[in-house]
Amino acid sequence: MIARVTHGMLFDRLVEQVQTLQQRLSVAQERVSSQKILQRASDDPSGAARVGRLRSDRSDFRTLEDSIGLGLTMLSAQDAGLAQAESILVRAREIATQHANSIHGSDARLQAAREIEELERGLLTVANTAVGGRHVFGGLASGEPPFAQYDAPGFDPANAYSGPSGVFELRTGPDDARTRITSPGDQIFTSALVALDQLRATLAAGAIPSAEMDALAAASADLSAERSSVGGRARRLETRTSEILDGLQQNATEIGRIEDADPVEAIVEMQRLTTALQAALQSGRVLQESLLDHLQF
Repeated sequence: MIARVTHGMLFDRLVEQVQTLQQRLSVAQERVSSQKILQRASDDPSGAARVGRLRSDRSDFRTLEDSIGLGLTMLSAQDAGLAQAESILVRAREIATQHANSIHGSDARLQAAREIEELERGLLTVANTAVGGRHVFGGLASGEPPFAQYDAPGFDPANAYSGPSGVFELRTGPDDARTRITSPGDQIFTSALVALDQLRATLAAGAIPSAEMDALAAASADLSAERSSVGGRARRLETRTSEILDGLQQNATEIGRIEDADPVEAIVEMQRLTTALQAALQSGRVLQESLLDHLQF
């Protein structure tokens, strides 16, 4: 009787051992196939919580990356537009300088006035620059251009702007830091439009443009100041992009450290458990044979 109970206890323990090994082997095989050590939250509750926070951080990084990408696109368009505007004023100042004495007659000044008129039209086109239907010098508003056309009835260069009064900012940092990605068109271009229009009117009247030189210089300074601001903000966003890329890399490394299984270790563990299971099954067969031999007596 004692021998039968002992064999039964041994057999029960062996069955429990086999079941445990089968469960562990299944987990090991899953790790080898998926190369993940963290399959479910119950595998490592604290690790799973940490991964959840890291994934939330990664999502925030991606959102910031998208915002900064949009910001850089808009700032690049503004920089290109402001460069064109500066070139327009450079040409206007050249014309004003050429006609700042009595050498040129009224016909020459009238012809110069026509060129200034085209420059003014060109500046309005620049001021109405849009990217993806959004006006970069009009608060990223869509729809009608923020600046009136030169040939529009009642055109007034001093009041040509009818776009939004505010600027557009984007969140570009985890601390809710924000960056302005639009330039206020009325503050940037109005002085240039007025200066060009005054120069055109003076030349068209056959007069010498002397006072207009100062107005053009002041307008050029406005454009240059804003272009410097755009460049500074773009550089900050580029630096922020690098920081975000580093953050994403560190985030992925940390998630991998918690989740990923070492391929070699996973395979070795699977082989070890396979060998142990085979040994346990073999022990079971030996135990069965021993029990049968005992029962025959």
